[in-house]
Amino acid sequence: MKTQIPLQVWVQAIARGLYQLGSAFLIFYTPIIFVNYGNLTATEVGFAVGGGAVSGFAGNILGGILTDSPRFGRKLTLLMSAGCAIASTTLAVFTDSLPFLLMVNIIFGISTGLYWTAADASVMDITTPEQRQEAFSVLGVADNLGYGIGTLSGGLLLKLLHPVELVFAAGAVAFLGLFILLAVAMQKIQPEASNTQQIQKGWQTALTDKRLMIYLLVNTLFITYMALVGGTLPLYFVNFAGTSDATVSNLFTFGYVGLGALLQLPVIKAVSKLRYITSLMISIGIWGVGFLLVGLLKYLPNSGEVYQIAIFGVFAIATIIYKPTSSAWISQLSPPSLRGVYTAIAYQCWAIGYVIGPIIGGWAIDQTPTVAGNTWLFIALSTLSGLVVLQLLNQQNSTSTEKIVTEN
Repeated sequence: MKTQIPLQVWVQAIARGLYQLGSAFLIFYTPIIFVNYGNLTATEVGFAVGGGAVSGFAGNILGGILTDSPRFGRKLTLLMSAGCAIASTTLAVFTDSLPFLLMVNIIFGISTGLYWTAADASVMDITTPEQRQEAFSVLGVADNLGYGIGTLSGGLLLKLLHPVELVFAAGAVAFLGLFILLAVAMQKIQPEASNTQQIQKGWQTALTDKRLMIYLLVNTLFITYMALVGGTLPLYFVNFAGTSDATVSNLFTFGYVGLGALLQLPVIKAVSKLRYITSLMISIGIWGVGFLLVGLLKYLPNSGEVYQIAIFGVFAIATIIYKPTSSAWISQLSPPSLRGVYTAIAYQCWAIGYVIGPIIGGWAIDQTPTVAGNTWLFIALSTLSGLVVLQLLNQQNSTSTEKIVTEN
């Protein structure tokens, strides 16, 4: 049976595209601009990006509280996120040192914490369980299109603008557009009134949910992988494979982001009949294949751009299976009144993953080609641990389901 996607999902999809458009200018081009055009090392940039991810941890907690709060709710939380994003990208234009870059990433970390928690809760509010995986797939298409346009246009702006830090101003414009869209077109849905005791009980319920806690382990792996592919891998191709900045930008845009947008809906329809955990197992297996291909790059010095775009293509498939499936899984776990809390806790993995990923990636970039290549092979092996955790989650989910059936 075909389900109709609600109008407000399309509003959120456009908003997601704008948020990812602005994010691409900042996240994708921060390592390239400050390492290759600035005076910072890859390790320093990795530290700054990781420091911003720590603030994302606080942003997620704040986002969970505000999203479920009757005083703020989903809409005002998203507007606050857009405001923080405008501030961070504007500051990035004038940044030329590690302390300022750290401040940029701290502000942006708060923005991401607020955004993802409130945005996902908003989609859960306006969709039925049957609509959610497809709805999140639509957002995934917008996600890829926004990020793809950002990386592609950022590469062009990198050639045209001087100083190159002006690339970040384009991000500020995108976030301003997001703010206006949310203010004008987003429907305001107020959560039910709750007192402090109810809020505390909600967090306690989420933190004692064994399935959620187990999932956090493997979700952190997924986010670490995304951080490595989006931030470190392009710089690895530039510094170790001899690929130009502009070429890597195009490869990333068409191989990872563009292909992801093209295949998002067909792939999700193909796996929609599978259980969420099975789909996540398939995804993490594909991540492992992708990192193995990156690790083997040092043995294939003449592999060229075709090999690199194929690597991005593998990661694109892994990502488009993971993202909507993860959101739908969290929605299935969470009670309606605790969607902000559950989503906030799940998105702590983004904060942790974006600490681990840039630090590991920045360290690897500063090493010899052999050490850097072997690092990718170790990352590929880490996907095996993810499969083990997902199997444990599958067993726990079966036990919980049987318990509910027995009680009823």
